Amino acid sequence: MFKEYYNHQFREIFELPLQASDGLSEDTVQRQLTQQGLIIPQALFDYYILAGQHWINKKHNCLLNIEELEWIDDKLVFMKENQDITYWGILKADIREADPIVWQGMNADSLEWYEESYKLSEFLMSMWKWTVTEE
Repeated sequence: MFKEYYNHQFREIFELPLQASDGLSEDTVQRQLTQQGLIIPQALFDYYILAGQHWINKKHNCLLNIEELEWIDDKLVFMKENQDITYWGILKADIREADPIVWQGMNADSLEWYEESYKLSEFLMSMWKWTVTEE
């Protein structure tokens, strides 16, 4: 569903196509989710398949490996800023949506959550565009 979009965006951002080694197999993703007892949106599922092992995922803001996905408050956290100040997650009520809105949590005395203006697929690509332009 999102694979064509991600392939196009990666070519645009990095000027190179995604390689098979950049992703995880569909069986691996499903097995790891089953082991964790998790369901994730299709946009994130497809991303792990195509680019779950791409180097950009650990450059600054880090996409969590499937086994690191965690619930904080009512959000499934899938990404953390490298200093653990900011978190990004998906609202539990939206977890079955294909491409839900992303929420940002700022680490203070307690996490304060704010709705991002991006759906998950757009958020991931805009995050990597920002990372590449900041280098």
